[in-house]
Amino acid sequence: MLDIFDGNSKVYKKVVHEALDIVEHFMEVGSNLEYDEIYGSVFPLHKQDEENKENQGLAFLKKLHREIIDNFSHEFSPLKEYVLYHILFFVHEGSEGTFLLSDTIQKSLNKRETSSLDEDELTVLNTIETPKDLIGVCFEDLDFLKVEKIFDIYKTNPKVVTDFLHVDLEYYKDLLPDDIFSEYKQIQEYLTPEEKSTKQNTVVKAVTETINSKDDFYKKVDSLIATFKHFIEHKKVHILFNDKKIGQAKEKQVQVAFWMMAKMALQESGIVISPEVDTGRGIVDFQLSKGADFQALIELKLGNHGRYKDGLNFLLPTYLLIEQVDYGFFVLVCYTQEIYEEAKSLHQKAEELSQKYNRKIRFERIDASGTLESASKIRTEKDIGFK
Repeated sequence: MLDIFDGNSKVYKKVVHEALDIVEHFMEVGSNLEYDEIYGSVFPLHKQDEENKENQGLAFLKKLHREIIDNFSHEFSPLKEYVLYHILFFVHEGSEGTFLLSDTIQKSLNKRETSSLDEDELTVLNTIETPKDLIGVCFEDLDFLKVEKIFDIYKTNPKVVTDFLHVDLEYYKDLLPDDIFSEYKQIQEYLTPEEKSTKQNTVVKAVTETINSKDDFYKKVDSLIATFKHFIEHKKVHILFNDKKIGQAKEKQVQVAFWMMAKMALQESGIVISPEVDTGRGIVDFQLSKGADFQALIELKLGNHGRYKDGLNFLLPTYLLIEQVDYGFFVLVCYTQEIYEEAKSLHQKAEELSQKYNRKIRFERIDASGTLESASKIRTEKDIGFK
């Protein structure tokens, strides 16, 4: 079996891997066709161009299938992730969604003692109907599909990749063409002294920023939101959330990215950020605090949610009143320009709510549409994009 589903029961792993035997079906379909027509299409382009690609590719597919059906635990490397993802996608698209796995799942469950399955595992298994559903179950993230874009960010902002996104590109070396991997190693070699210094400083990190007043605290929170906005709008981080091929990130994924960035940005300030804090009447996305005197709440939502305005009008004020916190920030990540413009009025609404509830309530919208023009194409001040 592939080394995935860490923490899940053995029965759960077995059932899902029997569904993954779809790889055998894929190999049968392509057995009478030219290599490039089917087999080669599931590999990265540079792997398709390698010498002896047919023998190597077929050997890789056979090995992958063998590792899926045996009882040993095998490493689920990025290349295996990439190939398996594209096999599942190929079968789903090729069958126009008619290739169903429900019977396979049920037969697998019926022949096993399922008492070790917890309720969540059983629920997940019962929702698997197509290979596309299996993609959602098998892959926690799709970084292996974004390596090209992650490398583009790395070339100009390596610390965003290593310290903010926590991606080690060397782990994905099989997905990088030789010349690109060589370029990565050159950049890495150049950054090595600084990186070593950063890691050493992290171990003995002390609070070096002075925050002695609420104004200092508020400015730090404002700066945190502004930095997140800047990287998404102007440093290509939007491609991790809003991509035509991969789709749009869910709210939890965006919140995790913000939390990782905030942890780093706040480490020298002594400010603690806590995600998903139970207020007693609901879960607030983030609570920032430095002692009992300096506290703030942050709600981070997506603009594609039909009721996002309720988050500012009712949700955030309720949490502020319950927790007796006087500073709150509502952040809206917009995947389209239309929603971004539509939300403009909420800046004024936040001012009105501040007066109404005697709290400092702020609103910020972030343009994650990816439609801002490159600098060479800008012809008007408006297109610069700093609003």
